Amino acid sequence: MLDYNPNIRELERIINQYKKTVYGIAAAMLRNKSDADDVFQEVFLLYYKKNIAFETEAGRRAWLIRVTVNKCRQVNNSVWNTRVDKTDELEIVHEFAFTNEESEVFTAVSELEQKYRIPVILHYFQGLSVNEIADILGERSNTVSVRLNRARKLLKQRLEEDDENGYF
Repeated sequence: MLDYNPNIRELERIINQYKKTVYGIAAAMLRNKSDADDVFQEVFLLYYKKNIAFETEAGRRAWLIRVTVNKCRQVNNSVWNTRVDKTDELEIVHEFAFTNEESEVFTAVSELEQKYRIPVILHYFQGLSVNEIADILGERSNTVSVRLNRARKLLKQRLEEDDENGYF
C-alpha cells in the first residue's frame, strides 16, 4: 500500500469536513449541477495550491465560504452564463437529503434574486452572522440585514402561496 502525502490526507480531511458547505452554497447560488461541481473543484484546488496556514478553523471556514461565493459570482457573471437558459436546472435539490418541506424552502430560496439568495444561504443554511456575511460579501451590515428581511418576506409570501395550509 502506498503512503499518501500528508498534504493530500489533510486535503481529504478538509474536503470531507466542508464538502456540504461549499457544494451547498455553490448549488444554491448557481442552480446548476455542472457549475456547482466545477466551483466545488476549483475551490478545493485553490485551497490546496495556496496552502494557507489558518490560525483557527473559523478562519478556514470563512475563507472557503468567501472563495466559494466569489467563484459563484464569476460563473454567474460570465458571458457564457448570461446566454444560457437555466430555468429547468433546479433539480439540484435532489443532491441533498431534504424532507419535502426543506426541499420546498430550498427551491424557493434558489429562486430568489442573487442579492437576496446569497445572504439567506449564508445566514440560514450556513449559520453565519450578519457581520460575517457583510465581511464575506464586502457589504455593510445594515445592507445585509435589510436584504435578509426582504428575503424573509418574499419567501413567506412565496411559500404561503405554495402551501394552502400556511407552512409559516
